[in-house]
Amino acid sequence: MTQGKTGRNGRQKDAGGGRVELEKSRMQERREKHYAAQENRLKVDFITDRGQYHAAHWDSDLEIIYLLNGNAAILLDGAQVQLVQGEFIVIDAGRIFELQCKESFMQIRVRVDKEFLSARAGDLSRENSGQGEMEIMNRRYSCQRDTLKAEQLEHFLEICELFKSMVPLYISEPAGFRLKTESIVLEILYLLVRHFSEEVRETAIPEVTQDLNRIREILAYIEDHYQEPISLMDISSEFGLSREYFSRLFHKSIGMTFTDHLTRVRIAHFYHDLTTTDAPVMKLLEENGLTNYKHFRKNFKELYGYSPRDLRKVLY
Repeated sequence: MTQGKTGRNGRQKDAGGGRVELEKSRMQERREKHYAAQENRLKVDFITDRGQYHAAHWDSDLEIIYLLNGNAAILLDGAQVQLVQGEFIVIDAGRIFELQCKESFMQIRVRVDKEFLSARAGDLSRENSGQGEMEIMNRRYSCQRDTLKAEQLEHFLEICELFKSMVPLYISEPAGFRLKTESIVLEILYLLVRHFSEEVRETAIPEVTQDLNRIREILAYIEDHYQEPISLMDISSEFGLSREYFSRLFHKSIGMTFTDHLTRVRIAHFYHDLTTTDAPVMKLLEENGLTNYKHFRKNFKELYGYSPRDLRKVLY
């Protein structure tokens, strides 16, 4: 039996009208290779694609993104960061970020449960604190090339080389490649904890602040209801805020207006449907809440570098 796609808000999309999964070529099948270790608390993704956009969101895991080729623009807590080929960035748990790659790229993405990290790295600061095990959960991680101290650069480059060494494992999958990949990731985590983290007080962690918690709820609401008409008045009322306060809070936290973010969320879902089904473009626009085609087309090309129809031709 063929079933439709169920949205995050529980509404099922029509399975008819050409919504048939496209057959993938061998290269397309390898667009995203994933494996998880340590009971899914350590996850590694090898991703290749023509372009990619993830609307502003947050995660409870620590995330590391390494670019093997291509370039990426990242909006991290409202600030613009450029990620270039051969380098990586650390996104700490609870931080809000947006990711955009306009051209073909290959990246390695590692996600780590911070409790997993705490259980395995609790003794790293004993020599400094003299108080036994440190609480890794209360550490902040940050690693951007342009903000590094001189003594950190050597370790930054060491991590880059470790990421690079994972590529042959991904391509050839020799015996024991999963175990070897996991050992490399653990070495990367050791270097991050050792050289790119700092202790913070519980009250100083952004994820426990009221505004950030509220923004998280707002982002989750948008993700659940993006297929529906949502006005600024609707969503500000939903969270008991005035339109003016909501707008200021959202722009300060995300780095763009609510309307722009909502459009980008819808476009990101449209892109997924465009590249994984053969449904007509106009049908996908309707299903993803995109009603202004001219405005949509301009934004889509800005994010992905192609029109929807041209992108399908390039991919398939």
